[in-house]
Amino acid sequence: MELNKQINEIQDNNWISLTGYRTLFVLKLLLEKGRGIKELISILEKNKYTAKSLSEDTVRVTLNTLKKAGCKLSRPAQSNNFKYEILSHPFGLSIMDKEADILFKIRQKIAENISWNEIIRFNNLYEKIFALTFNENQKLNEQYARPLINIDKDVLNTLINPQLAGKKLKLIYASPQNGEEELDVIYKKLKYDNEKLYLWCYIFKYNVNNYLNLEKIKSIKTISIANYTDTDNNYDVIYKIWGEAAVTFHKKDYESVIEKNSEYIKVKASVTNDFWFIQRILLFGSDVQIISPDAFKEKMINKIKQIKAGYAQW
Repeated sequence: MELNKQINEIQDNNWISLTGYRTLFVLKLLLEKGRGIKELISILEKNKYTAKSLSEDTVRVTLNTLKKAGCKLSRPAQSNNFKYEILSHPFGLSIMDKEADILFKIRQKIAENISWNEIIRFNNLYEKIFALTFNENQKLNEQYARPLINIDKDVLNTLINPQLAGKKLKLIYASPQNGEEELDVIYKKLKYDNEKLYLWCYIFKYNVNNYLNLEKIKSIKTISIANYTDTDNNYDVIYKIWGEAAVTFHKKDYESVIEKNSEYIKVKASVTNDFWFIQRILLFGSDVQIISPDAFKEKMINKIKQIKAGYAQW
C-alpha cells in the first residue's frame, strides 16, 4: 500500500512542471499588486508545489523568466517600497472591433430592462474585460458606450450607499433653470427611469421633494451623521385610464390599482412631486381622466392651457 501511495504521488507530480507552475503563480501574484522578494517567498512557501527548493535566487530566476516571456517589471526602489510591479505583459485578450461593437450593443439593449445597480455591475464587468485587451481605442470606446456614463464616478460611488437614507447632504447641482447652486437635501432613494438615474430627496432651499438628475450633481461636499425625520408632503390622486393607455400601463411603485375591468383601470397614486406626476399623466394622452382631488384637476387644466398657449405662438 505504501509503495502504491509513493507511485501515485510520483505520477501526480509528473503532471506538473514545477518551474512553469511557479512562473505562472508569481505572474498571478504580481498582477494582483506589486510585491517584494520576501513577500513572494512567504507566499510561495505556503503552496505545496512551490515550497520545495525555494530561495531568493529561485524567485529571481522566475522573475527573469517572466521578463524573457515579454513582461516588463519595475525595478525595486525606495519610491515603490522595493517591490516588483508589472508594467506590461503580452498575455492579452484579443477582441476584434466588430466584436467589440456587438458587445456594446448587447449591453445597451440589456440596460433597457435591468435595474441601475445591475447596470453598474455590467459596466464594471466590461471595464475588466477590455482592460485585458491592451487596446487603448477599445478601452476608450467601452467607456464612451457605457450607460450612465455622464455621472461623476465619485458622486455615484457615494450615493449608491443605501445607508445614506435619511441623511442630510450638501451638494453642488447644475440646475437647468438656476445654474450651478449649492443645495442641502435629505437623501431618500435612487430611482432609475428612462435610462437616467435620479436622487429622490427633500430640498431645503425650495421646501419640496424632487428628483435630481445624478448627471447634474457635480460633487458632494458634506454628509451629516444625523438622521432627519420624514419630510414627505404627499397626497393621493385617483385617475382612470382606458384604450391604448390601459393596454400599455405599467404601475409605478407609488401607485396601486383599485379597480380593473375590460373597459378601464382605476389607479390611486401617492404624489409627492407635481411636476413629475403631471408628466406621467400627459403620457397617457386623451385616454385618461382625473377623478380626484379637484385641486389636482385644476393643476392639469392650467398645465394643458399653458401647453396650448405655447403652441399658439408658433
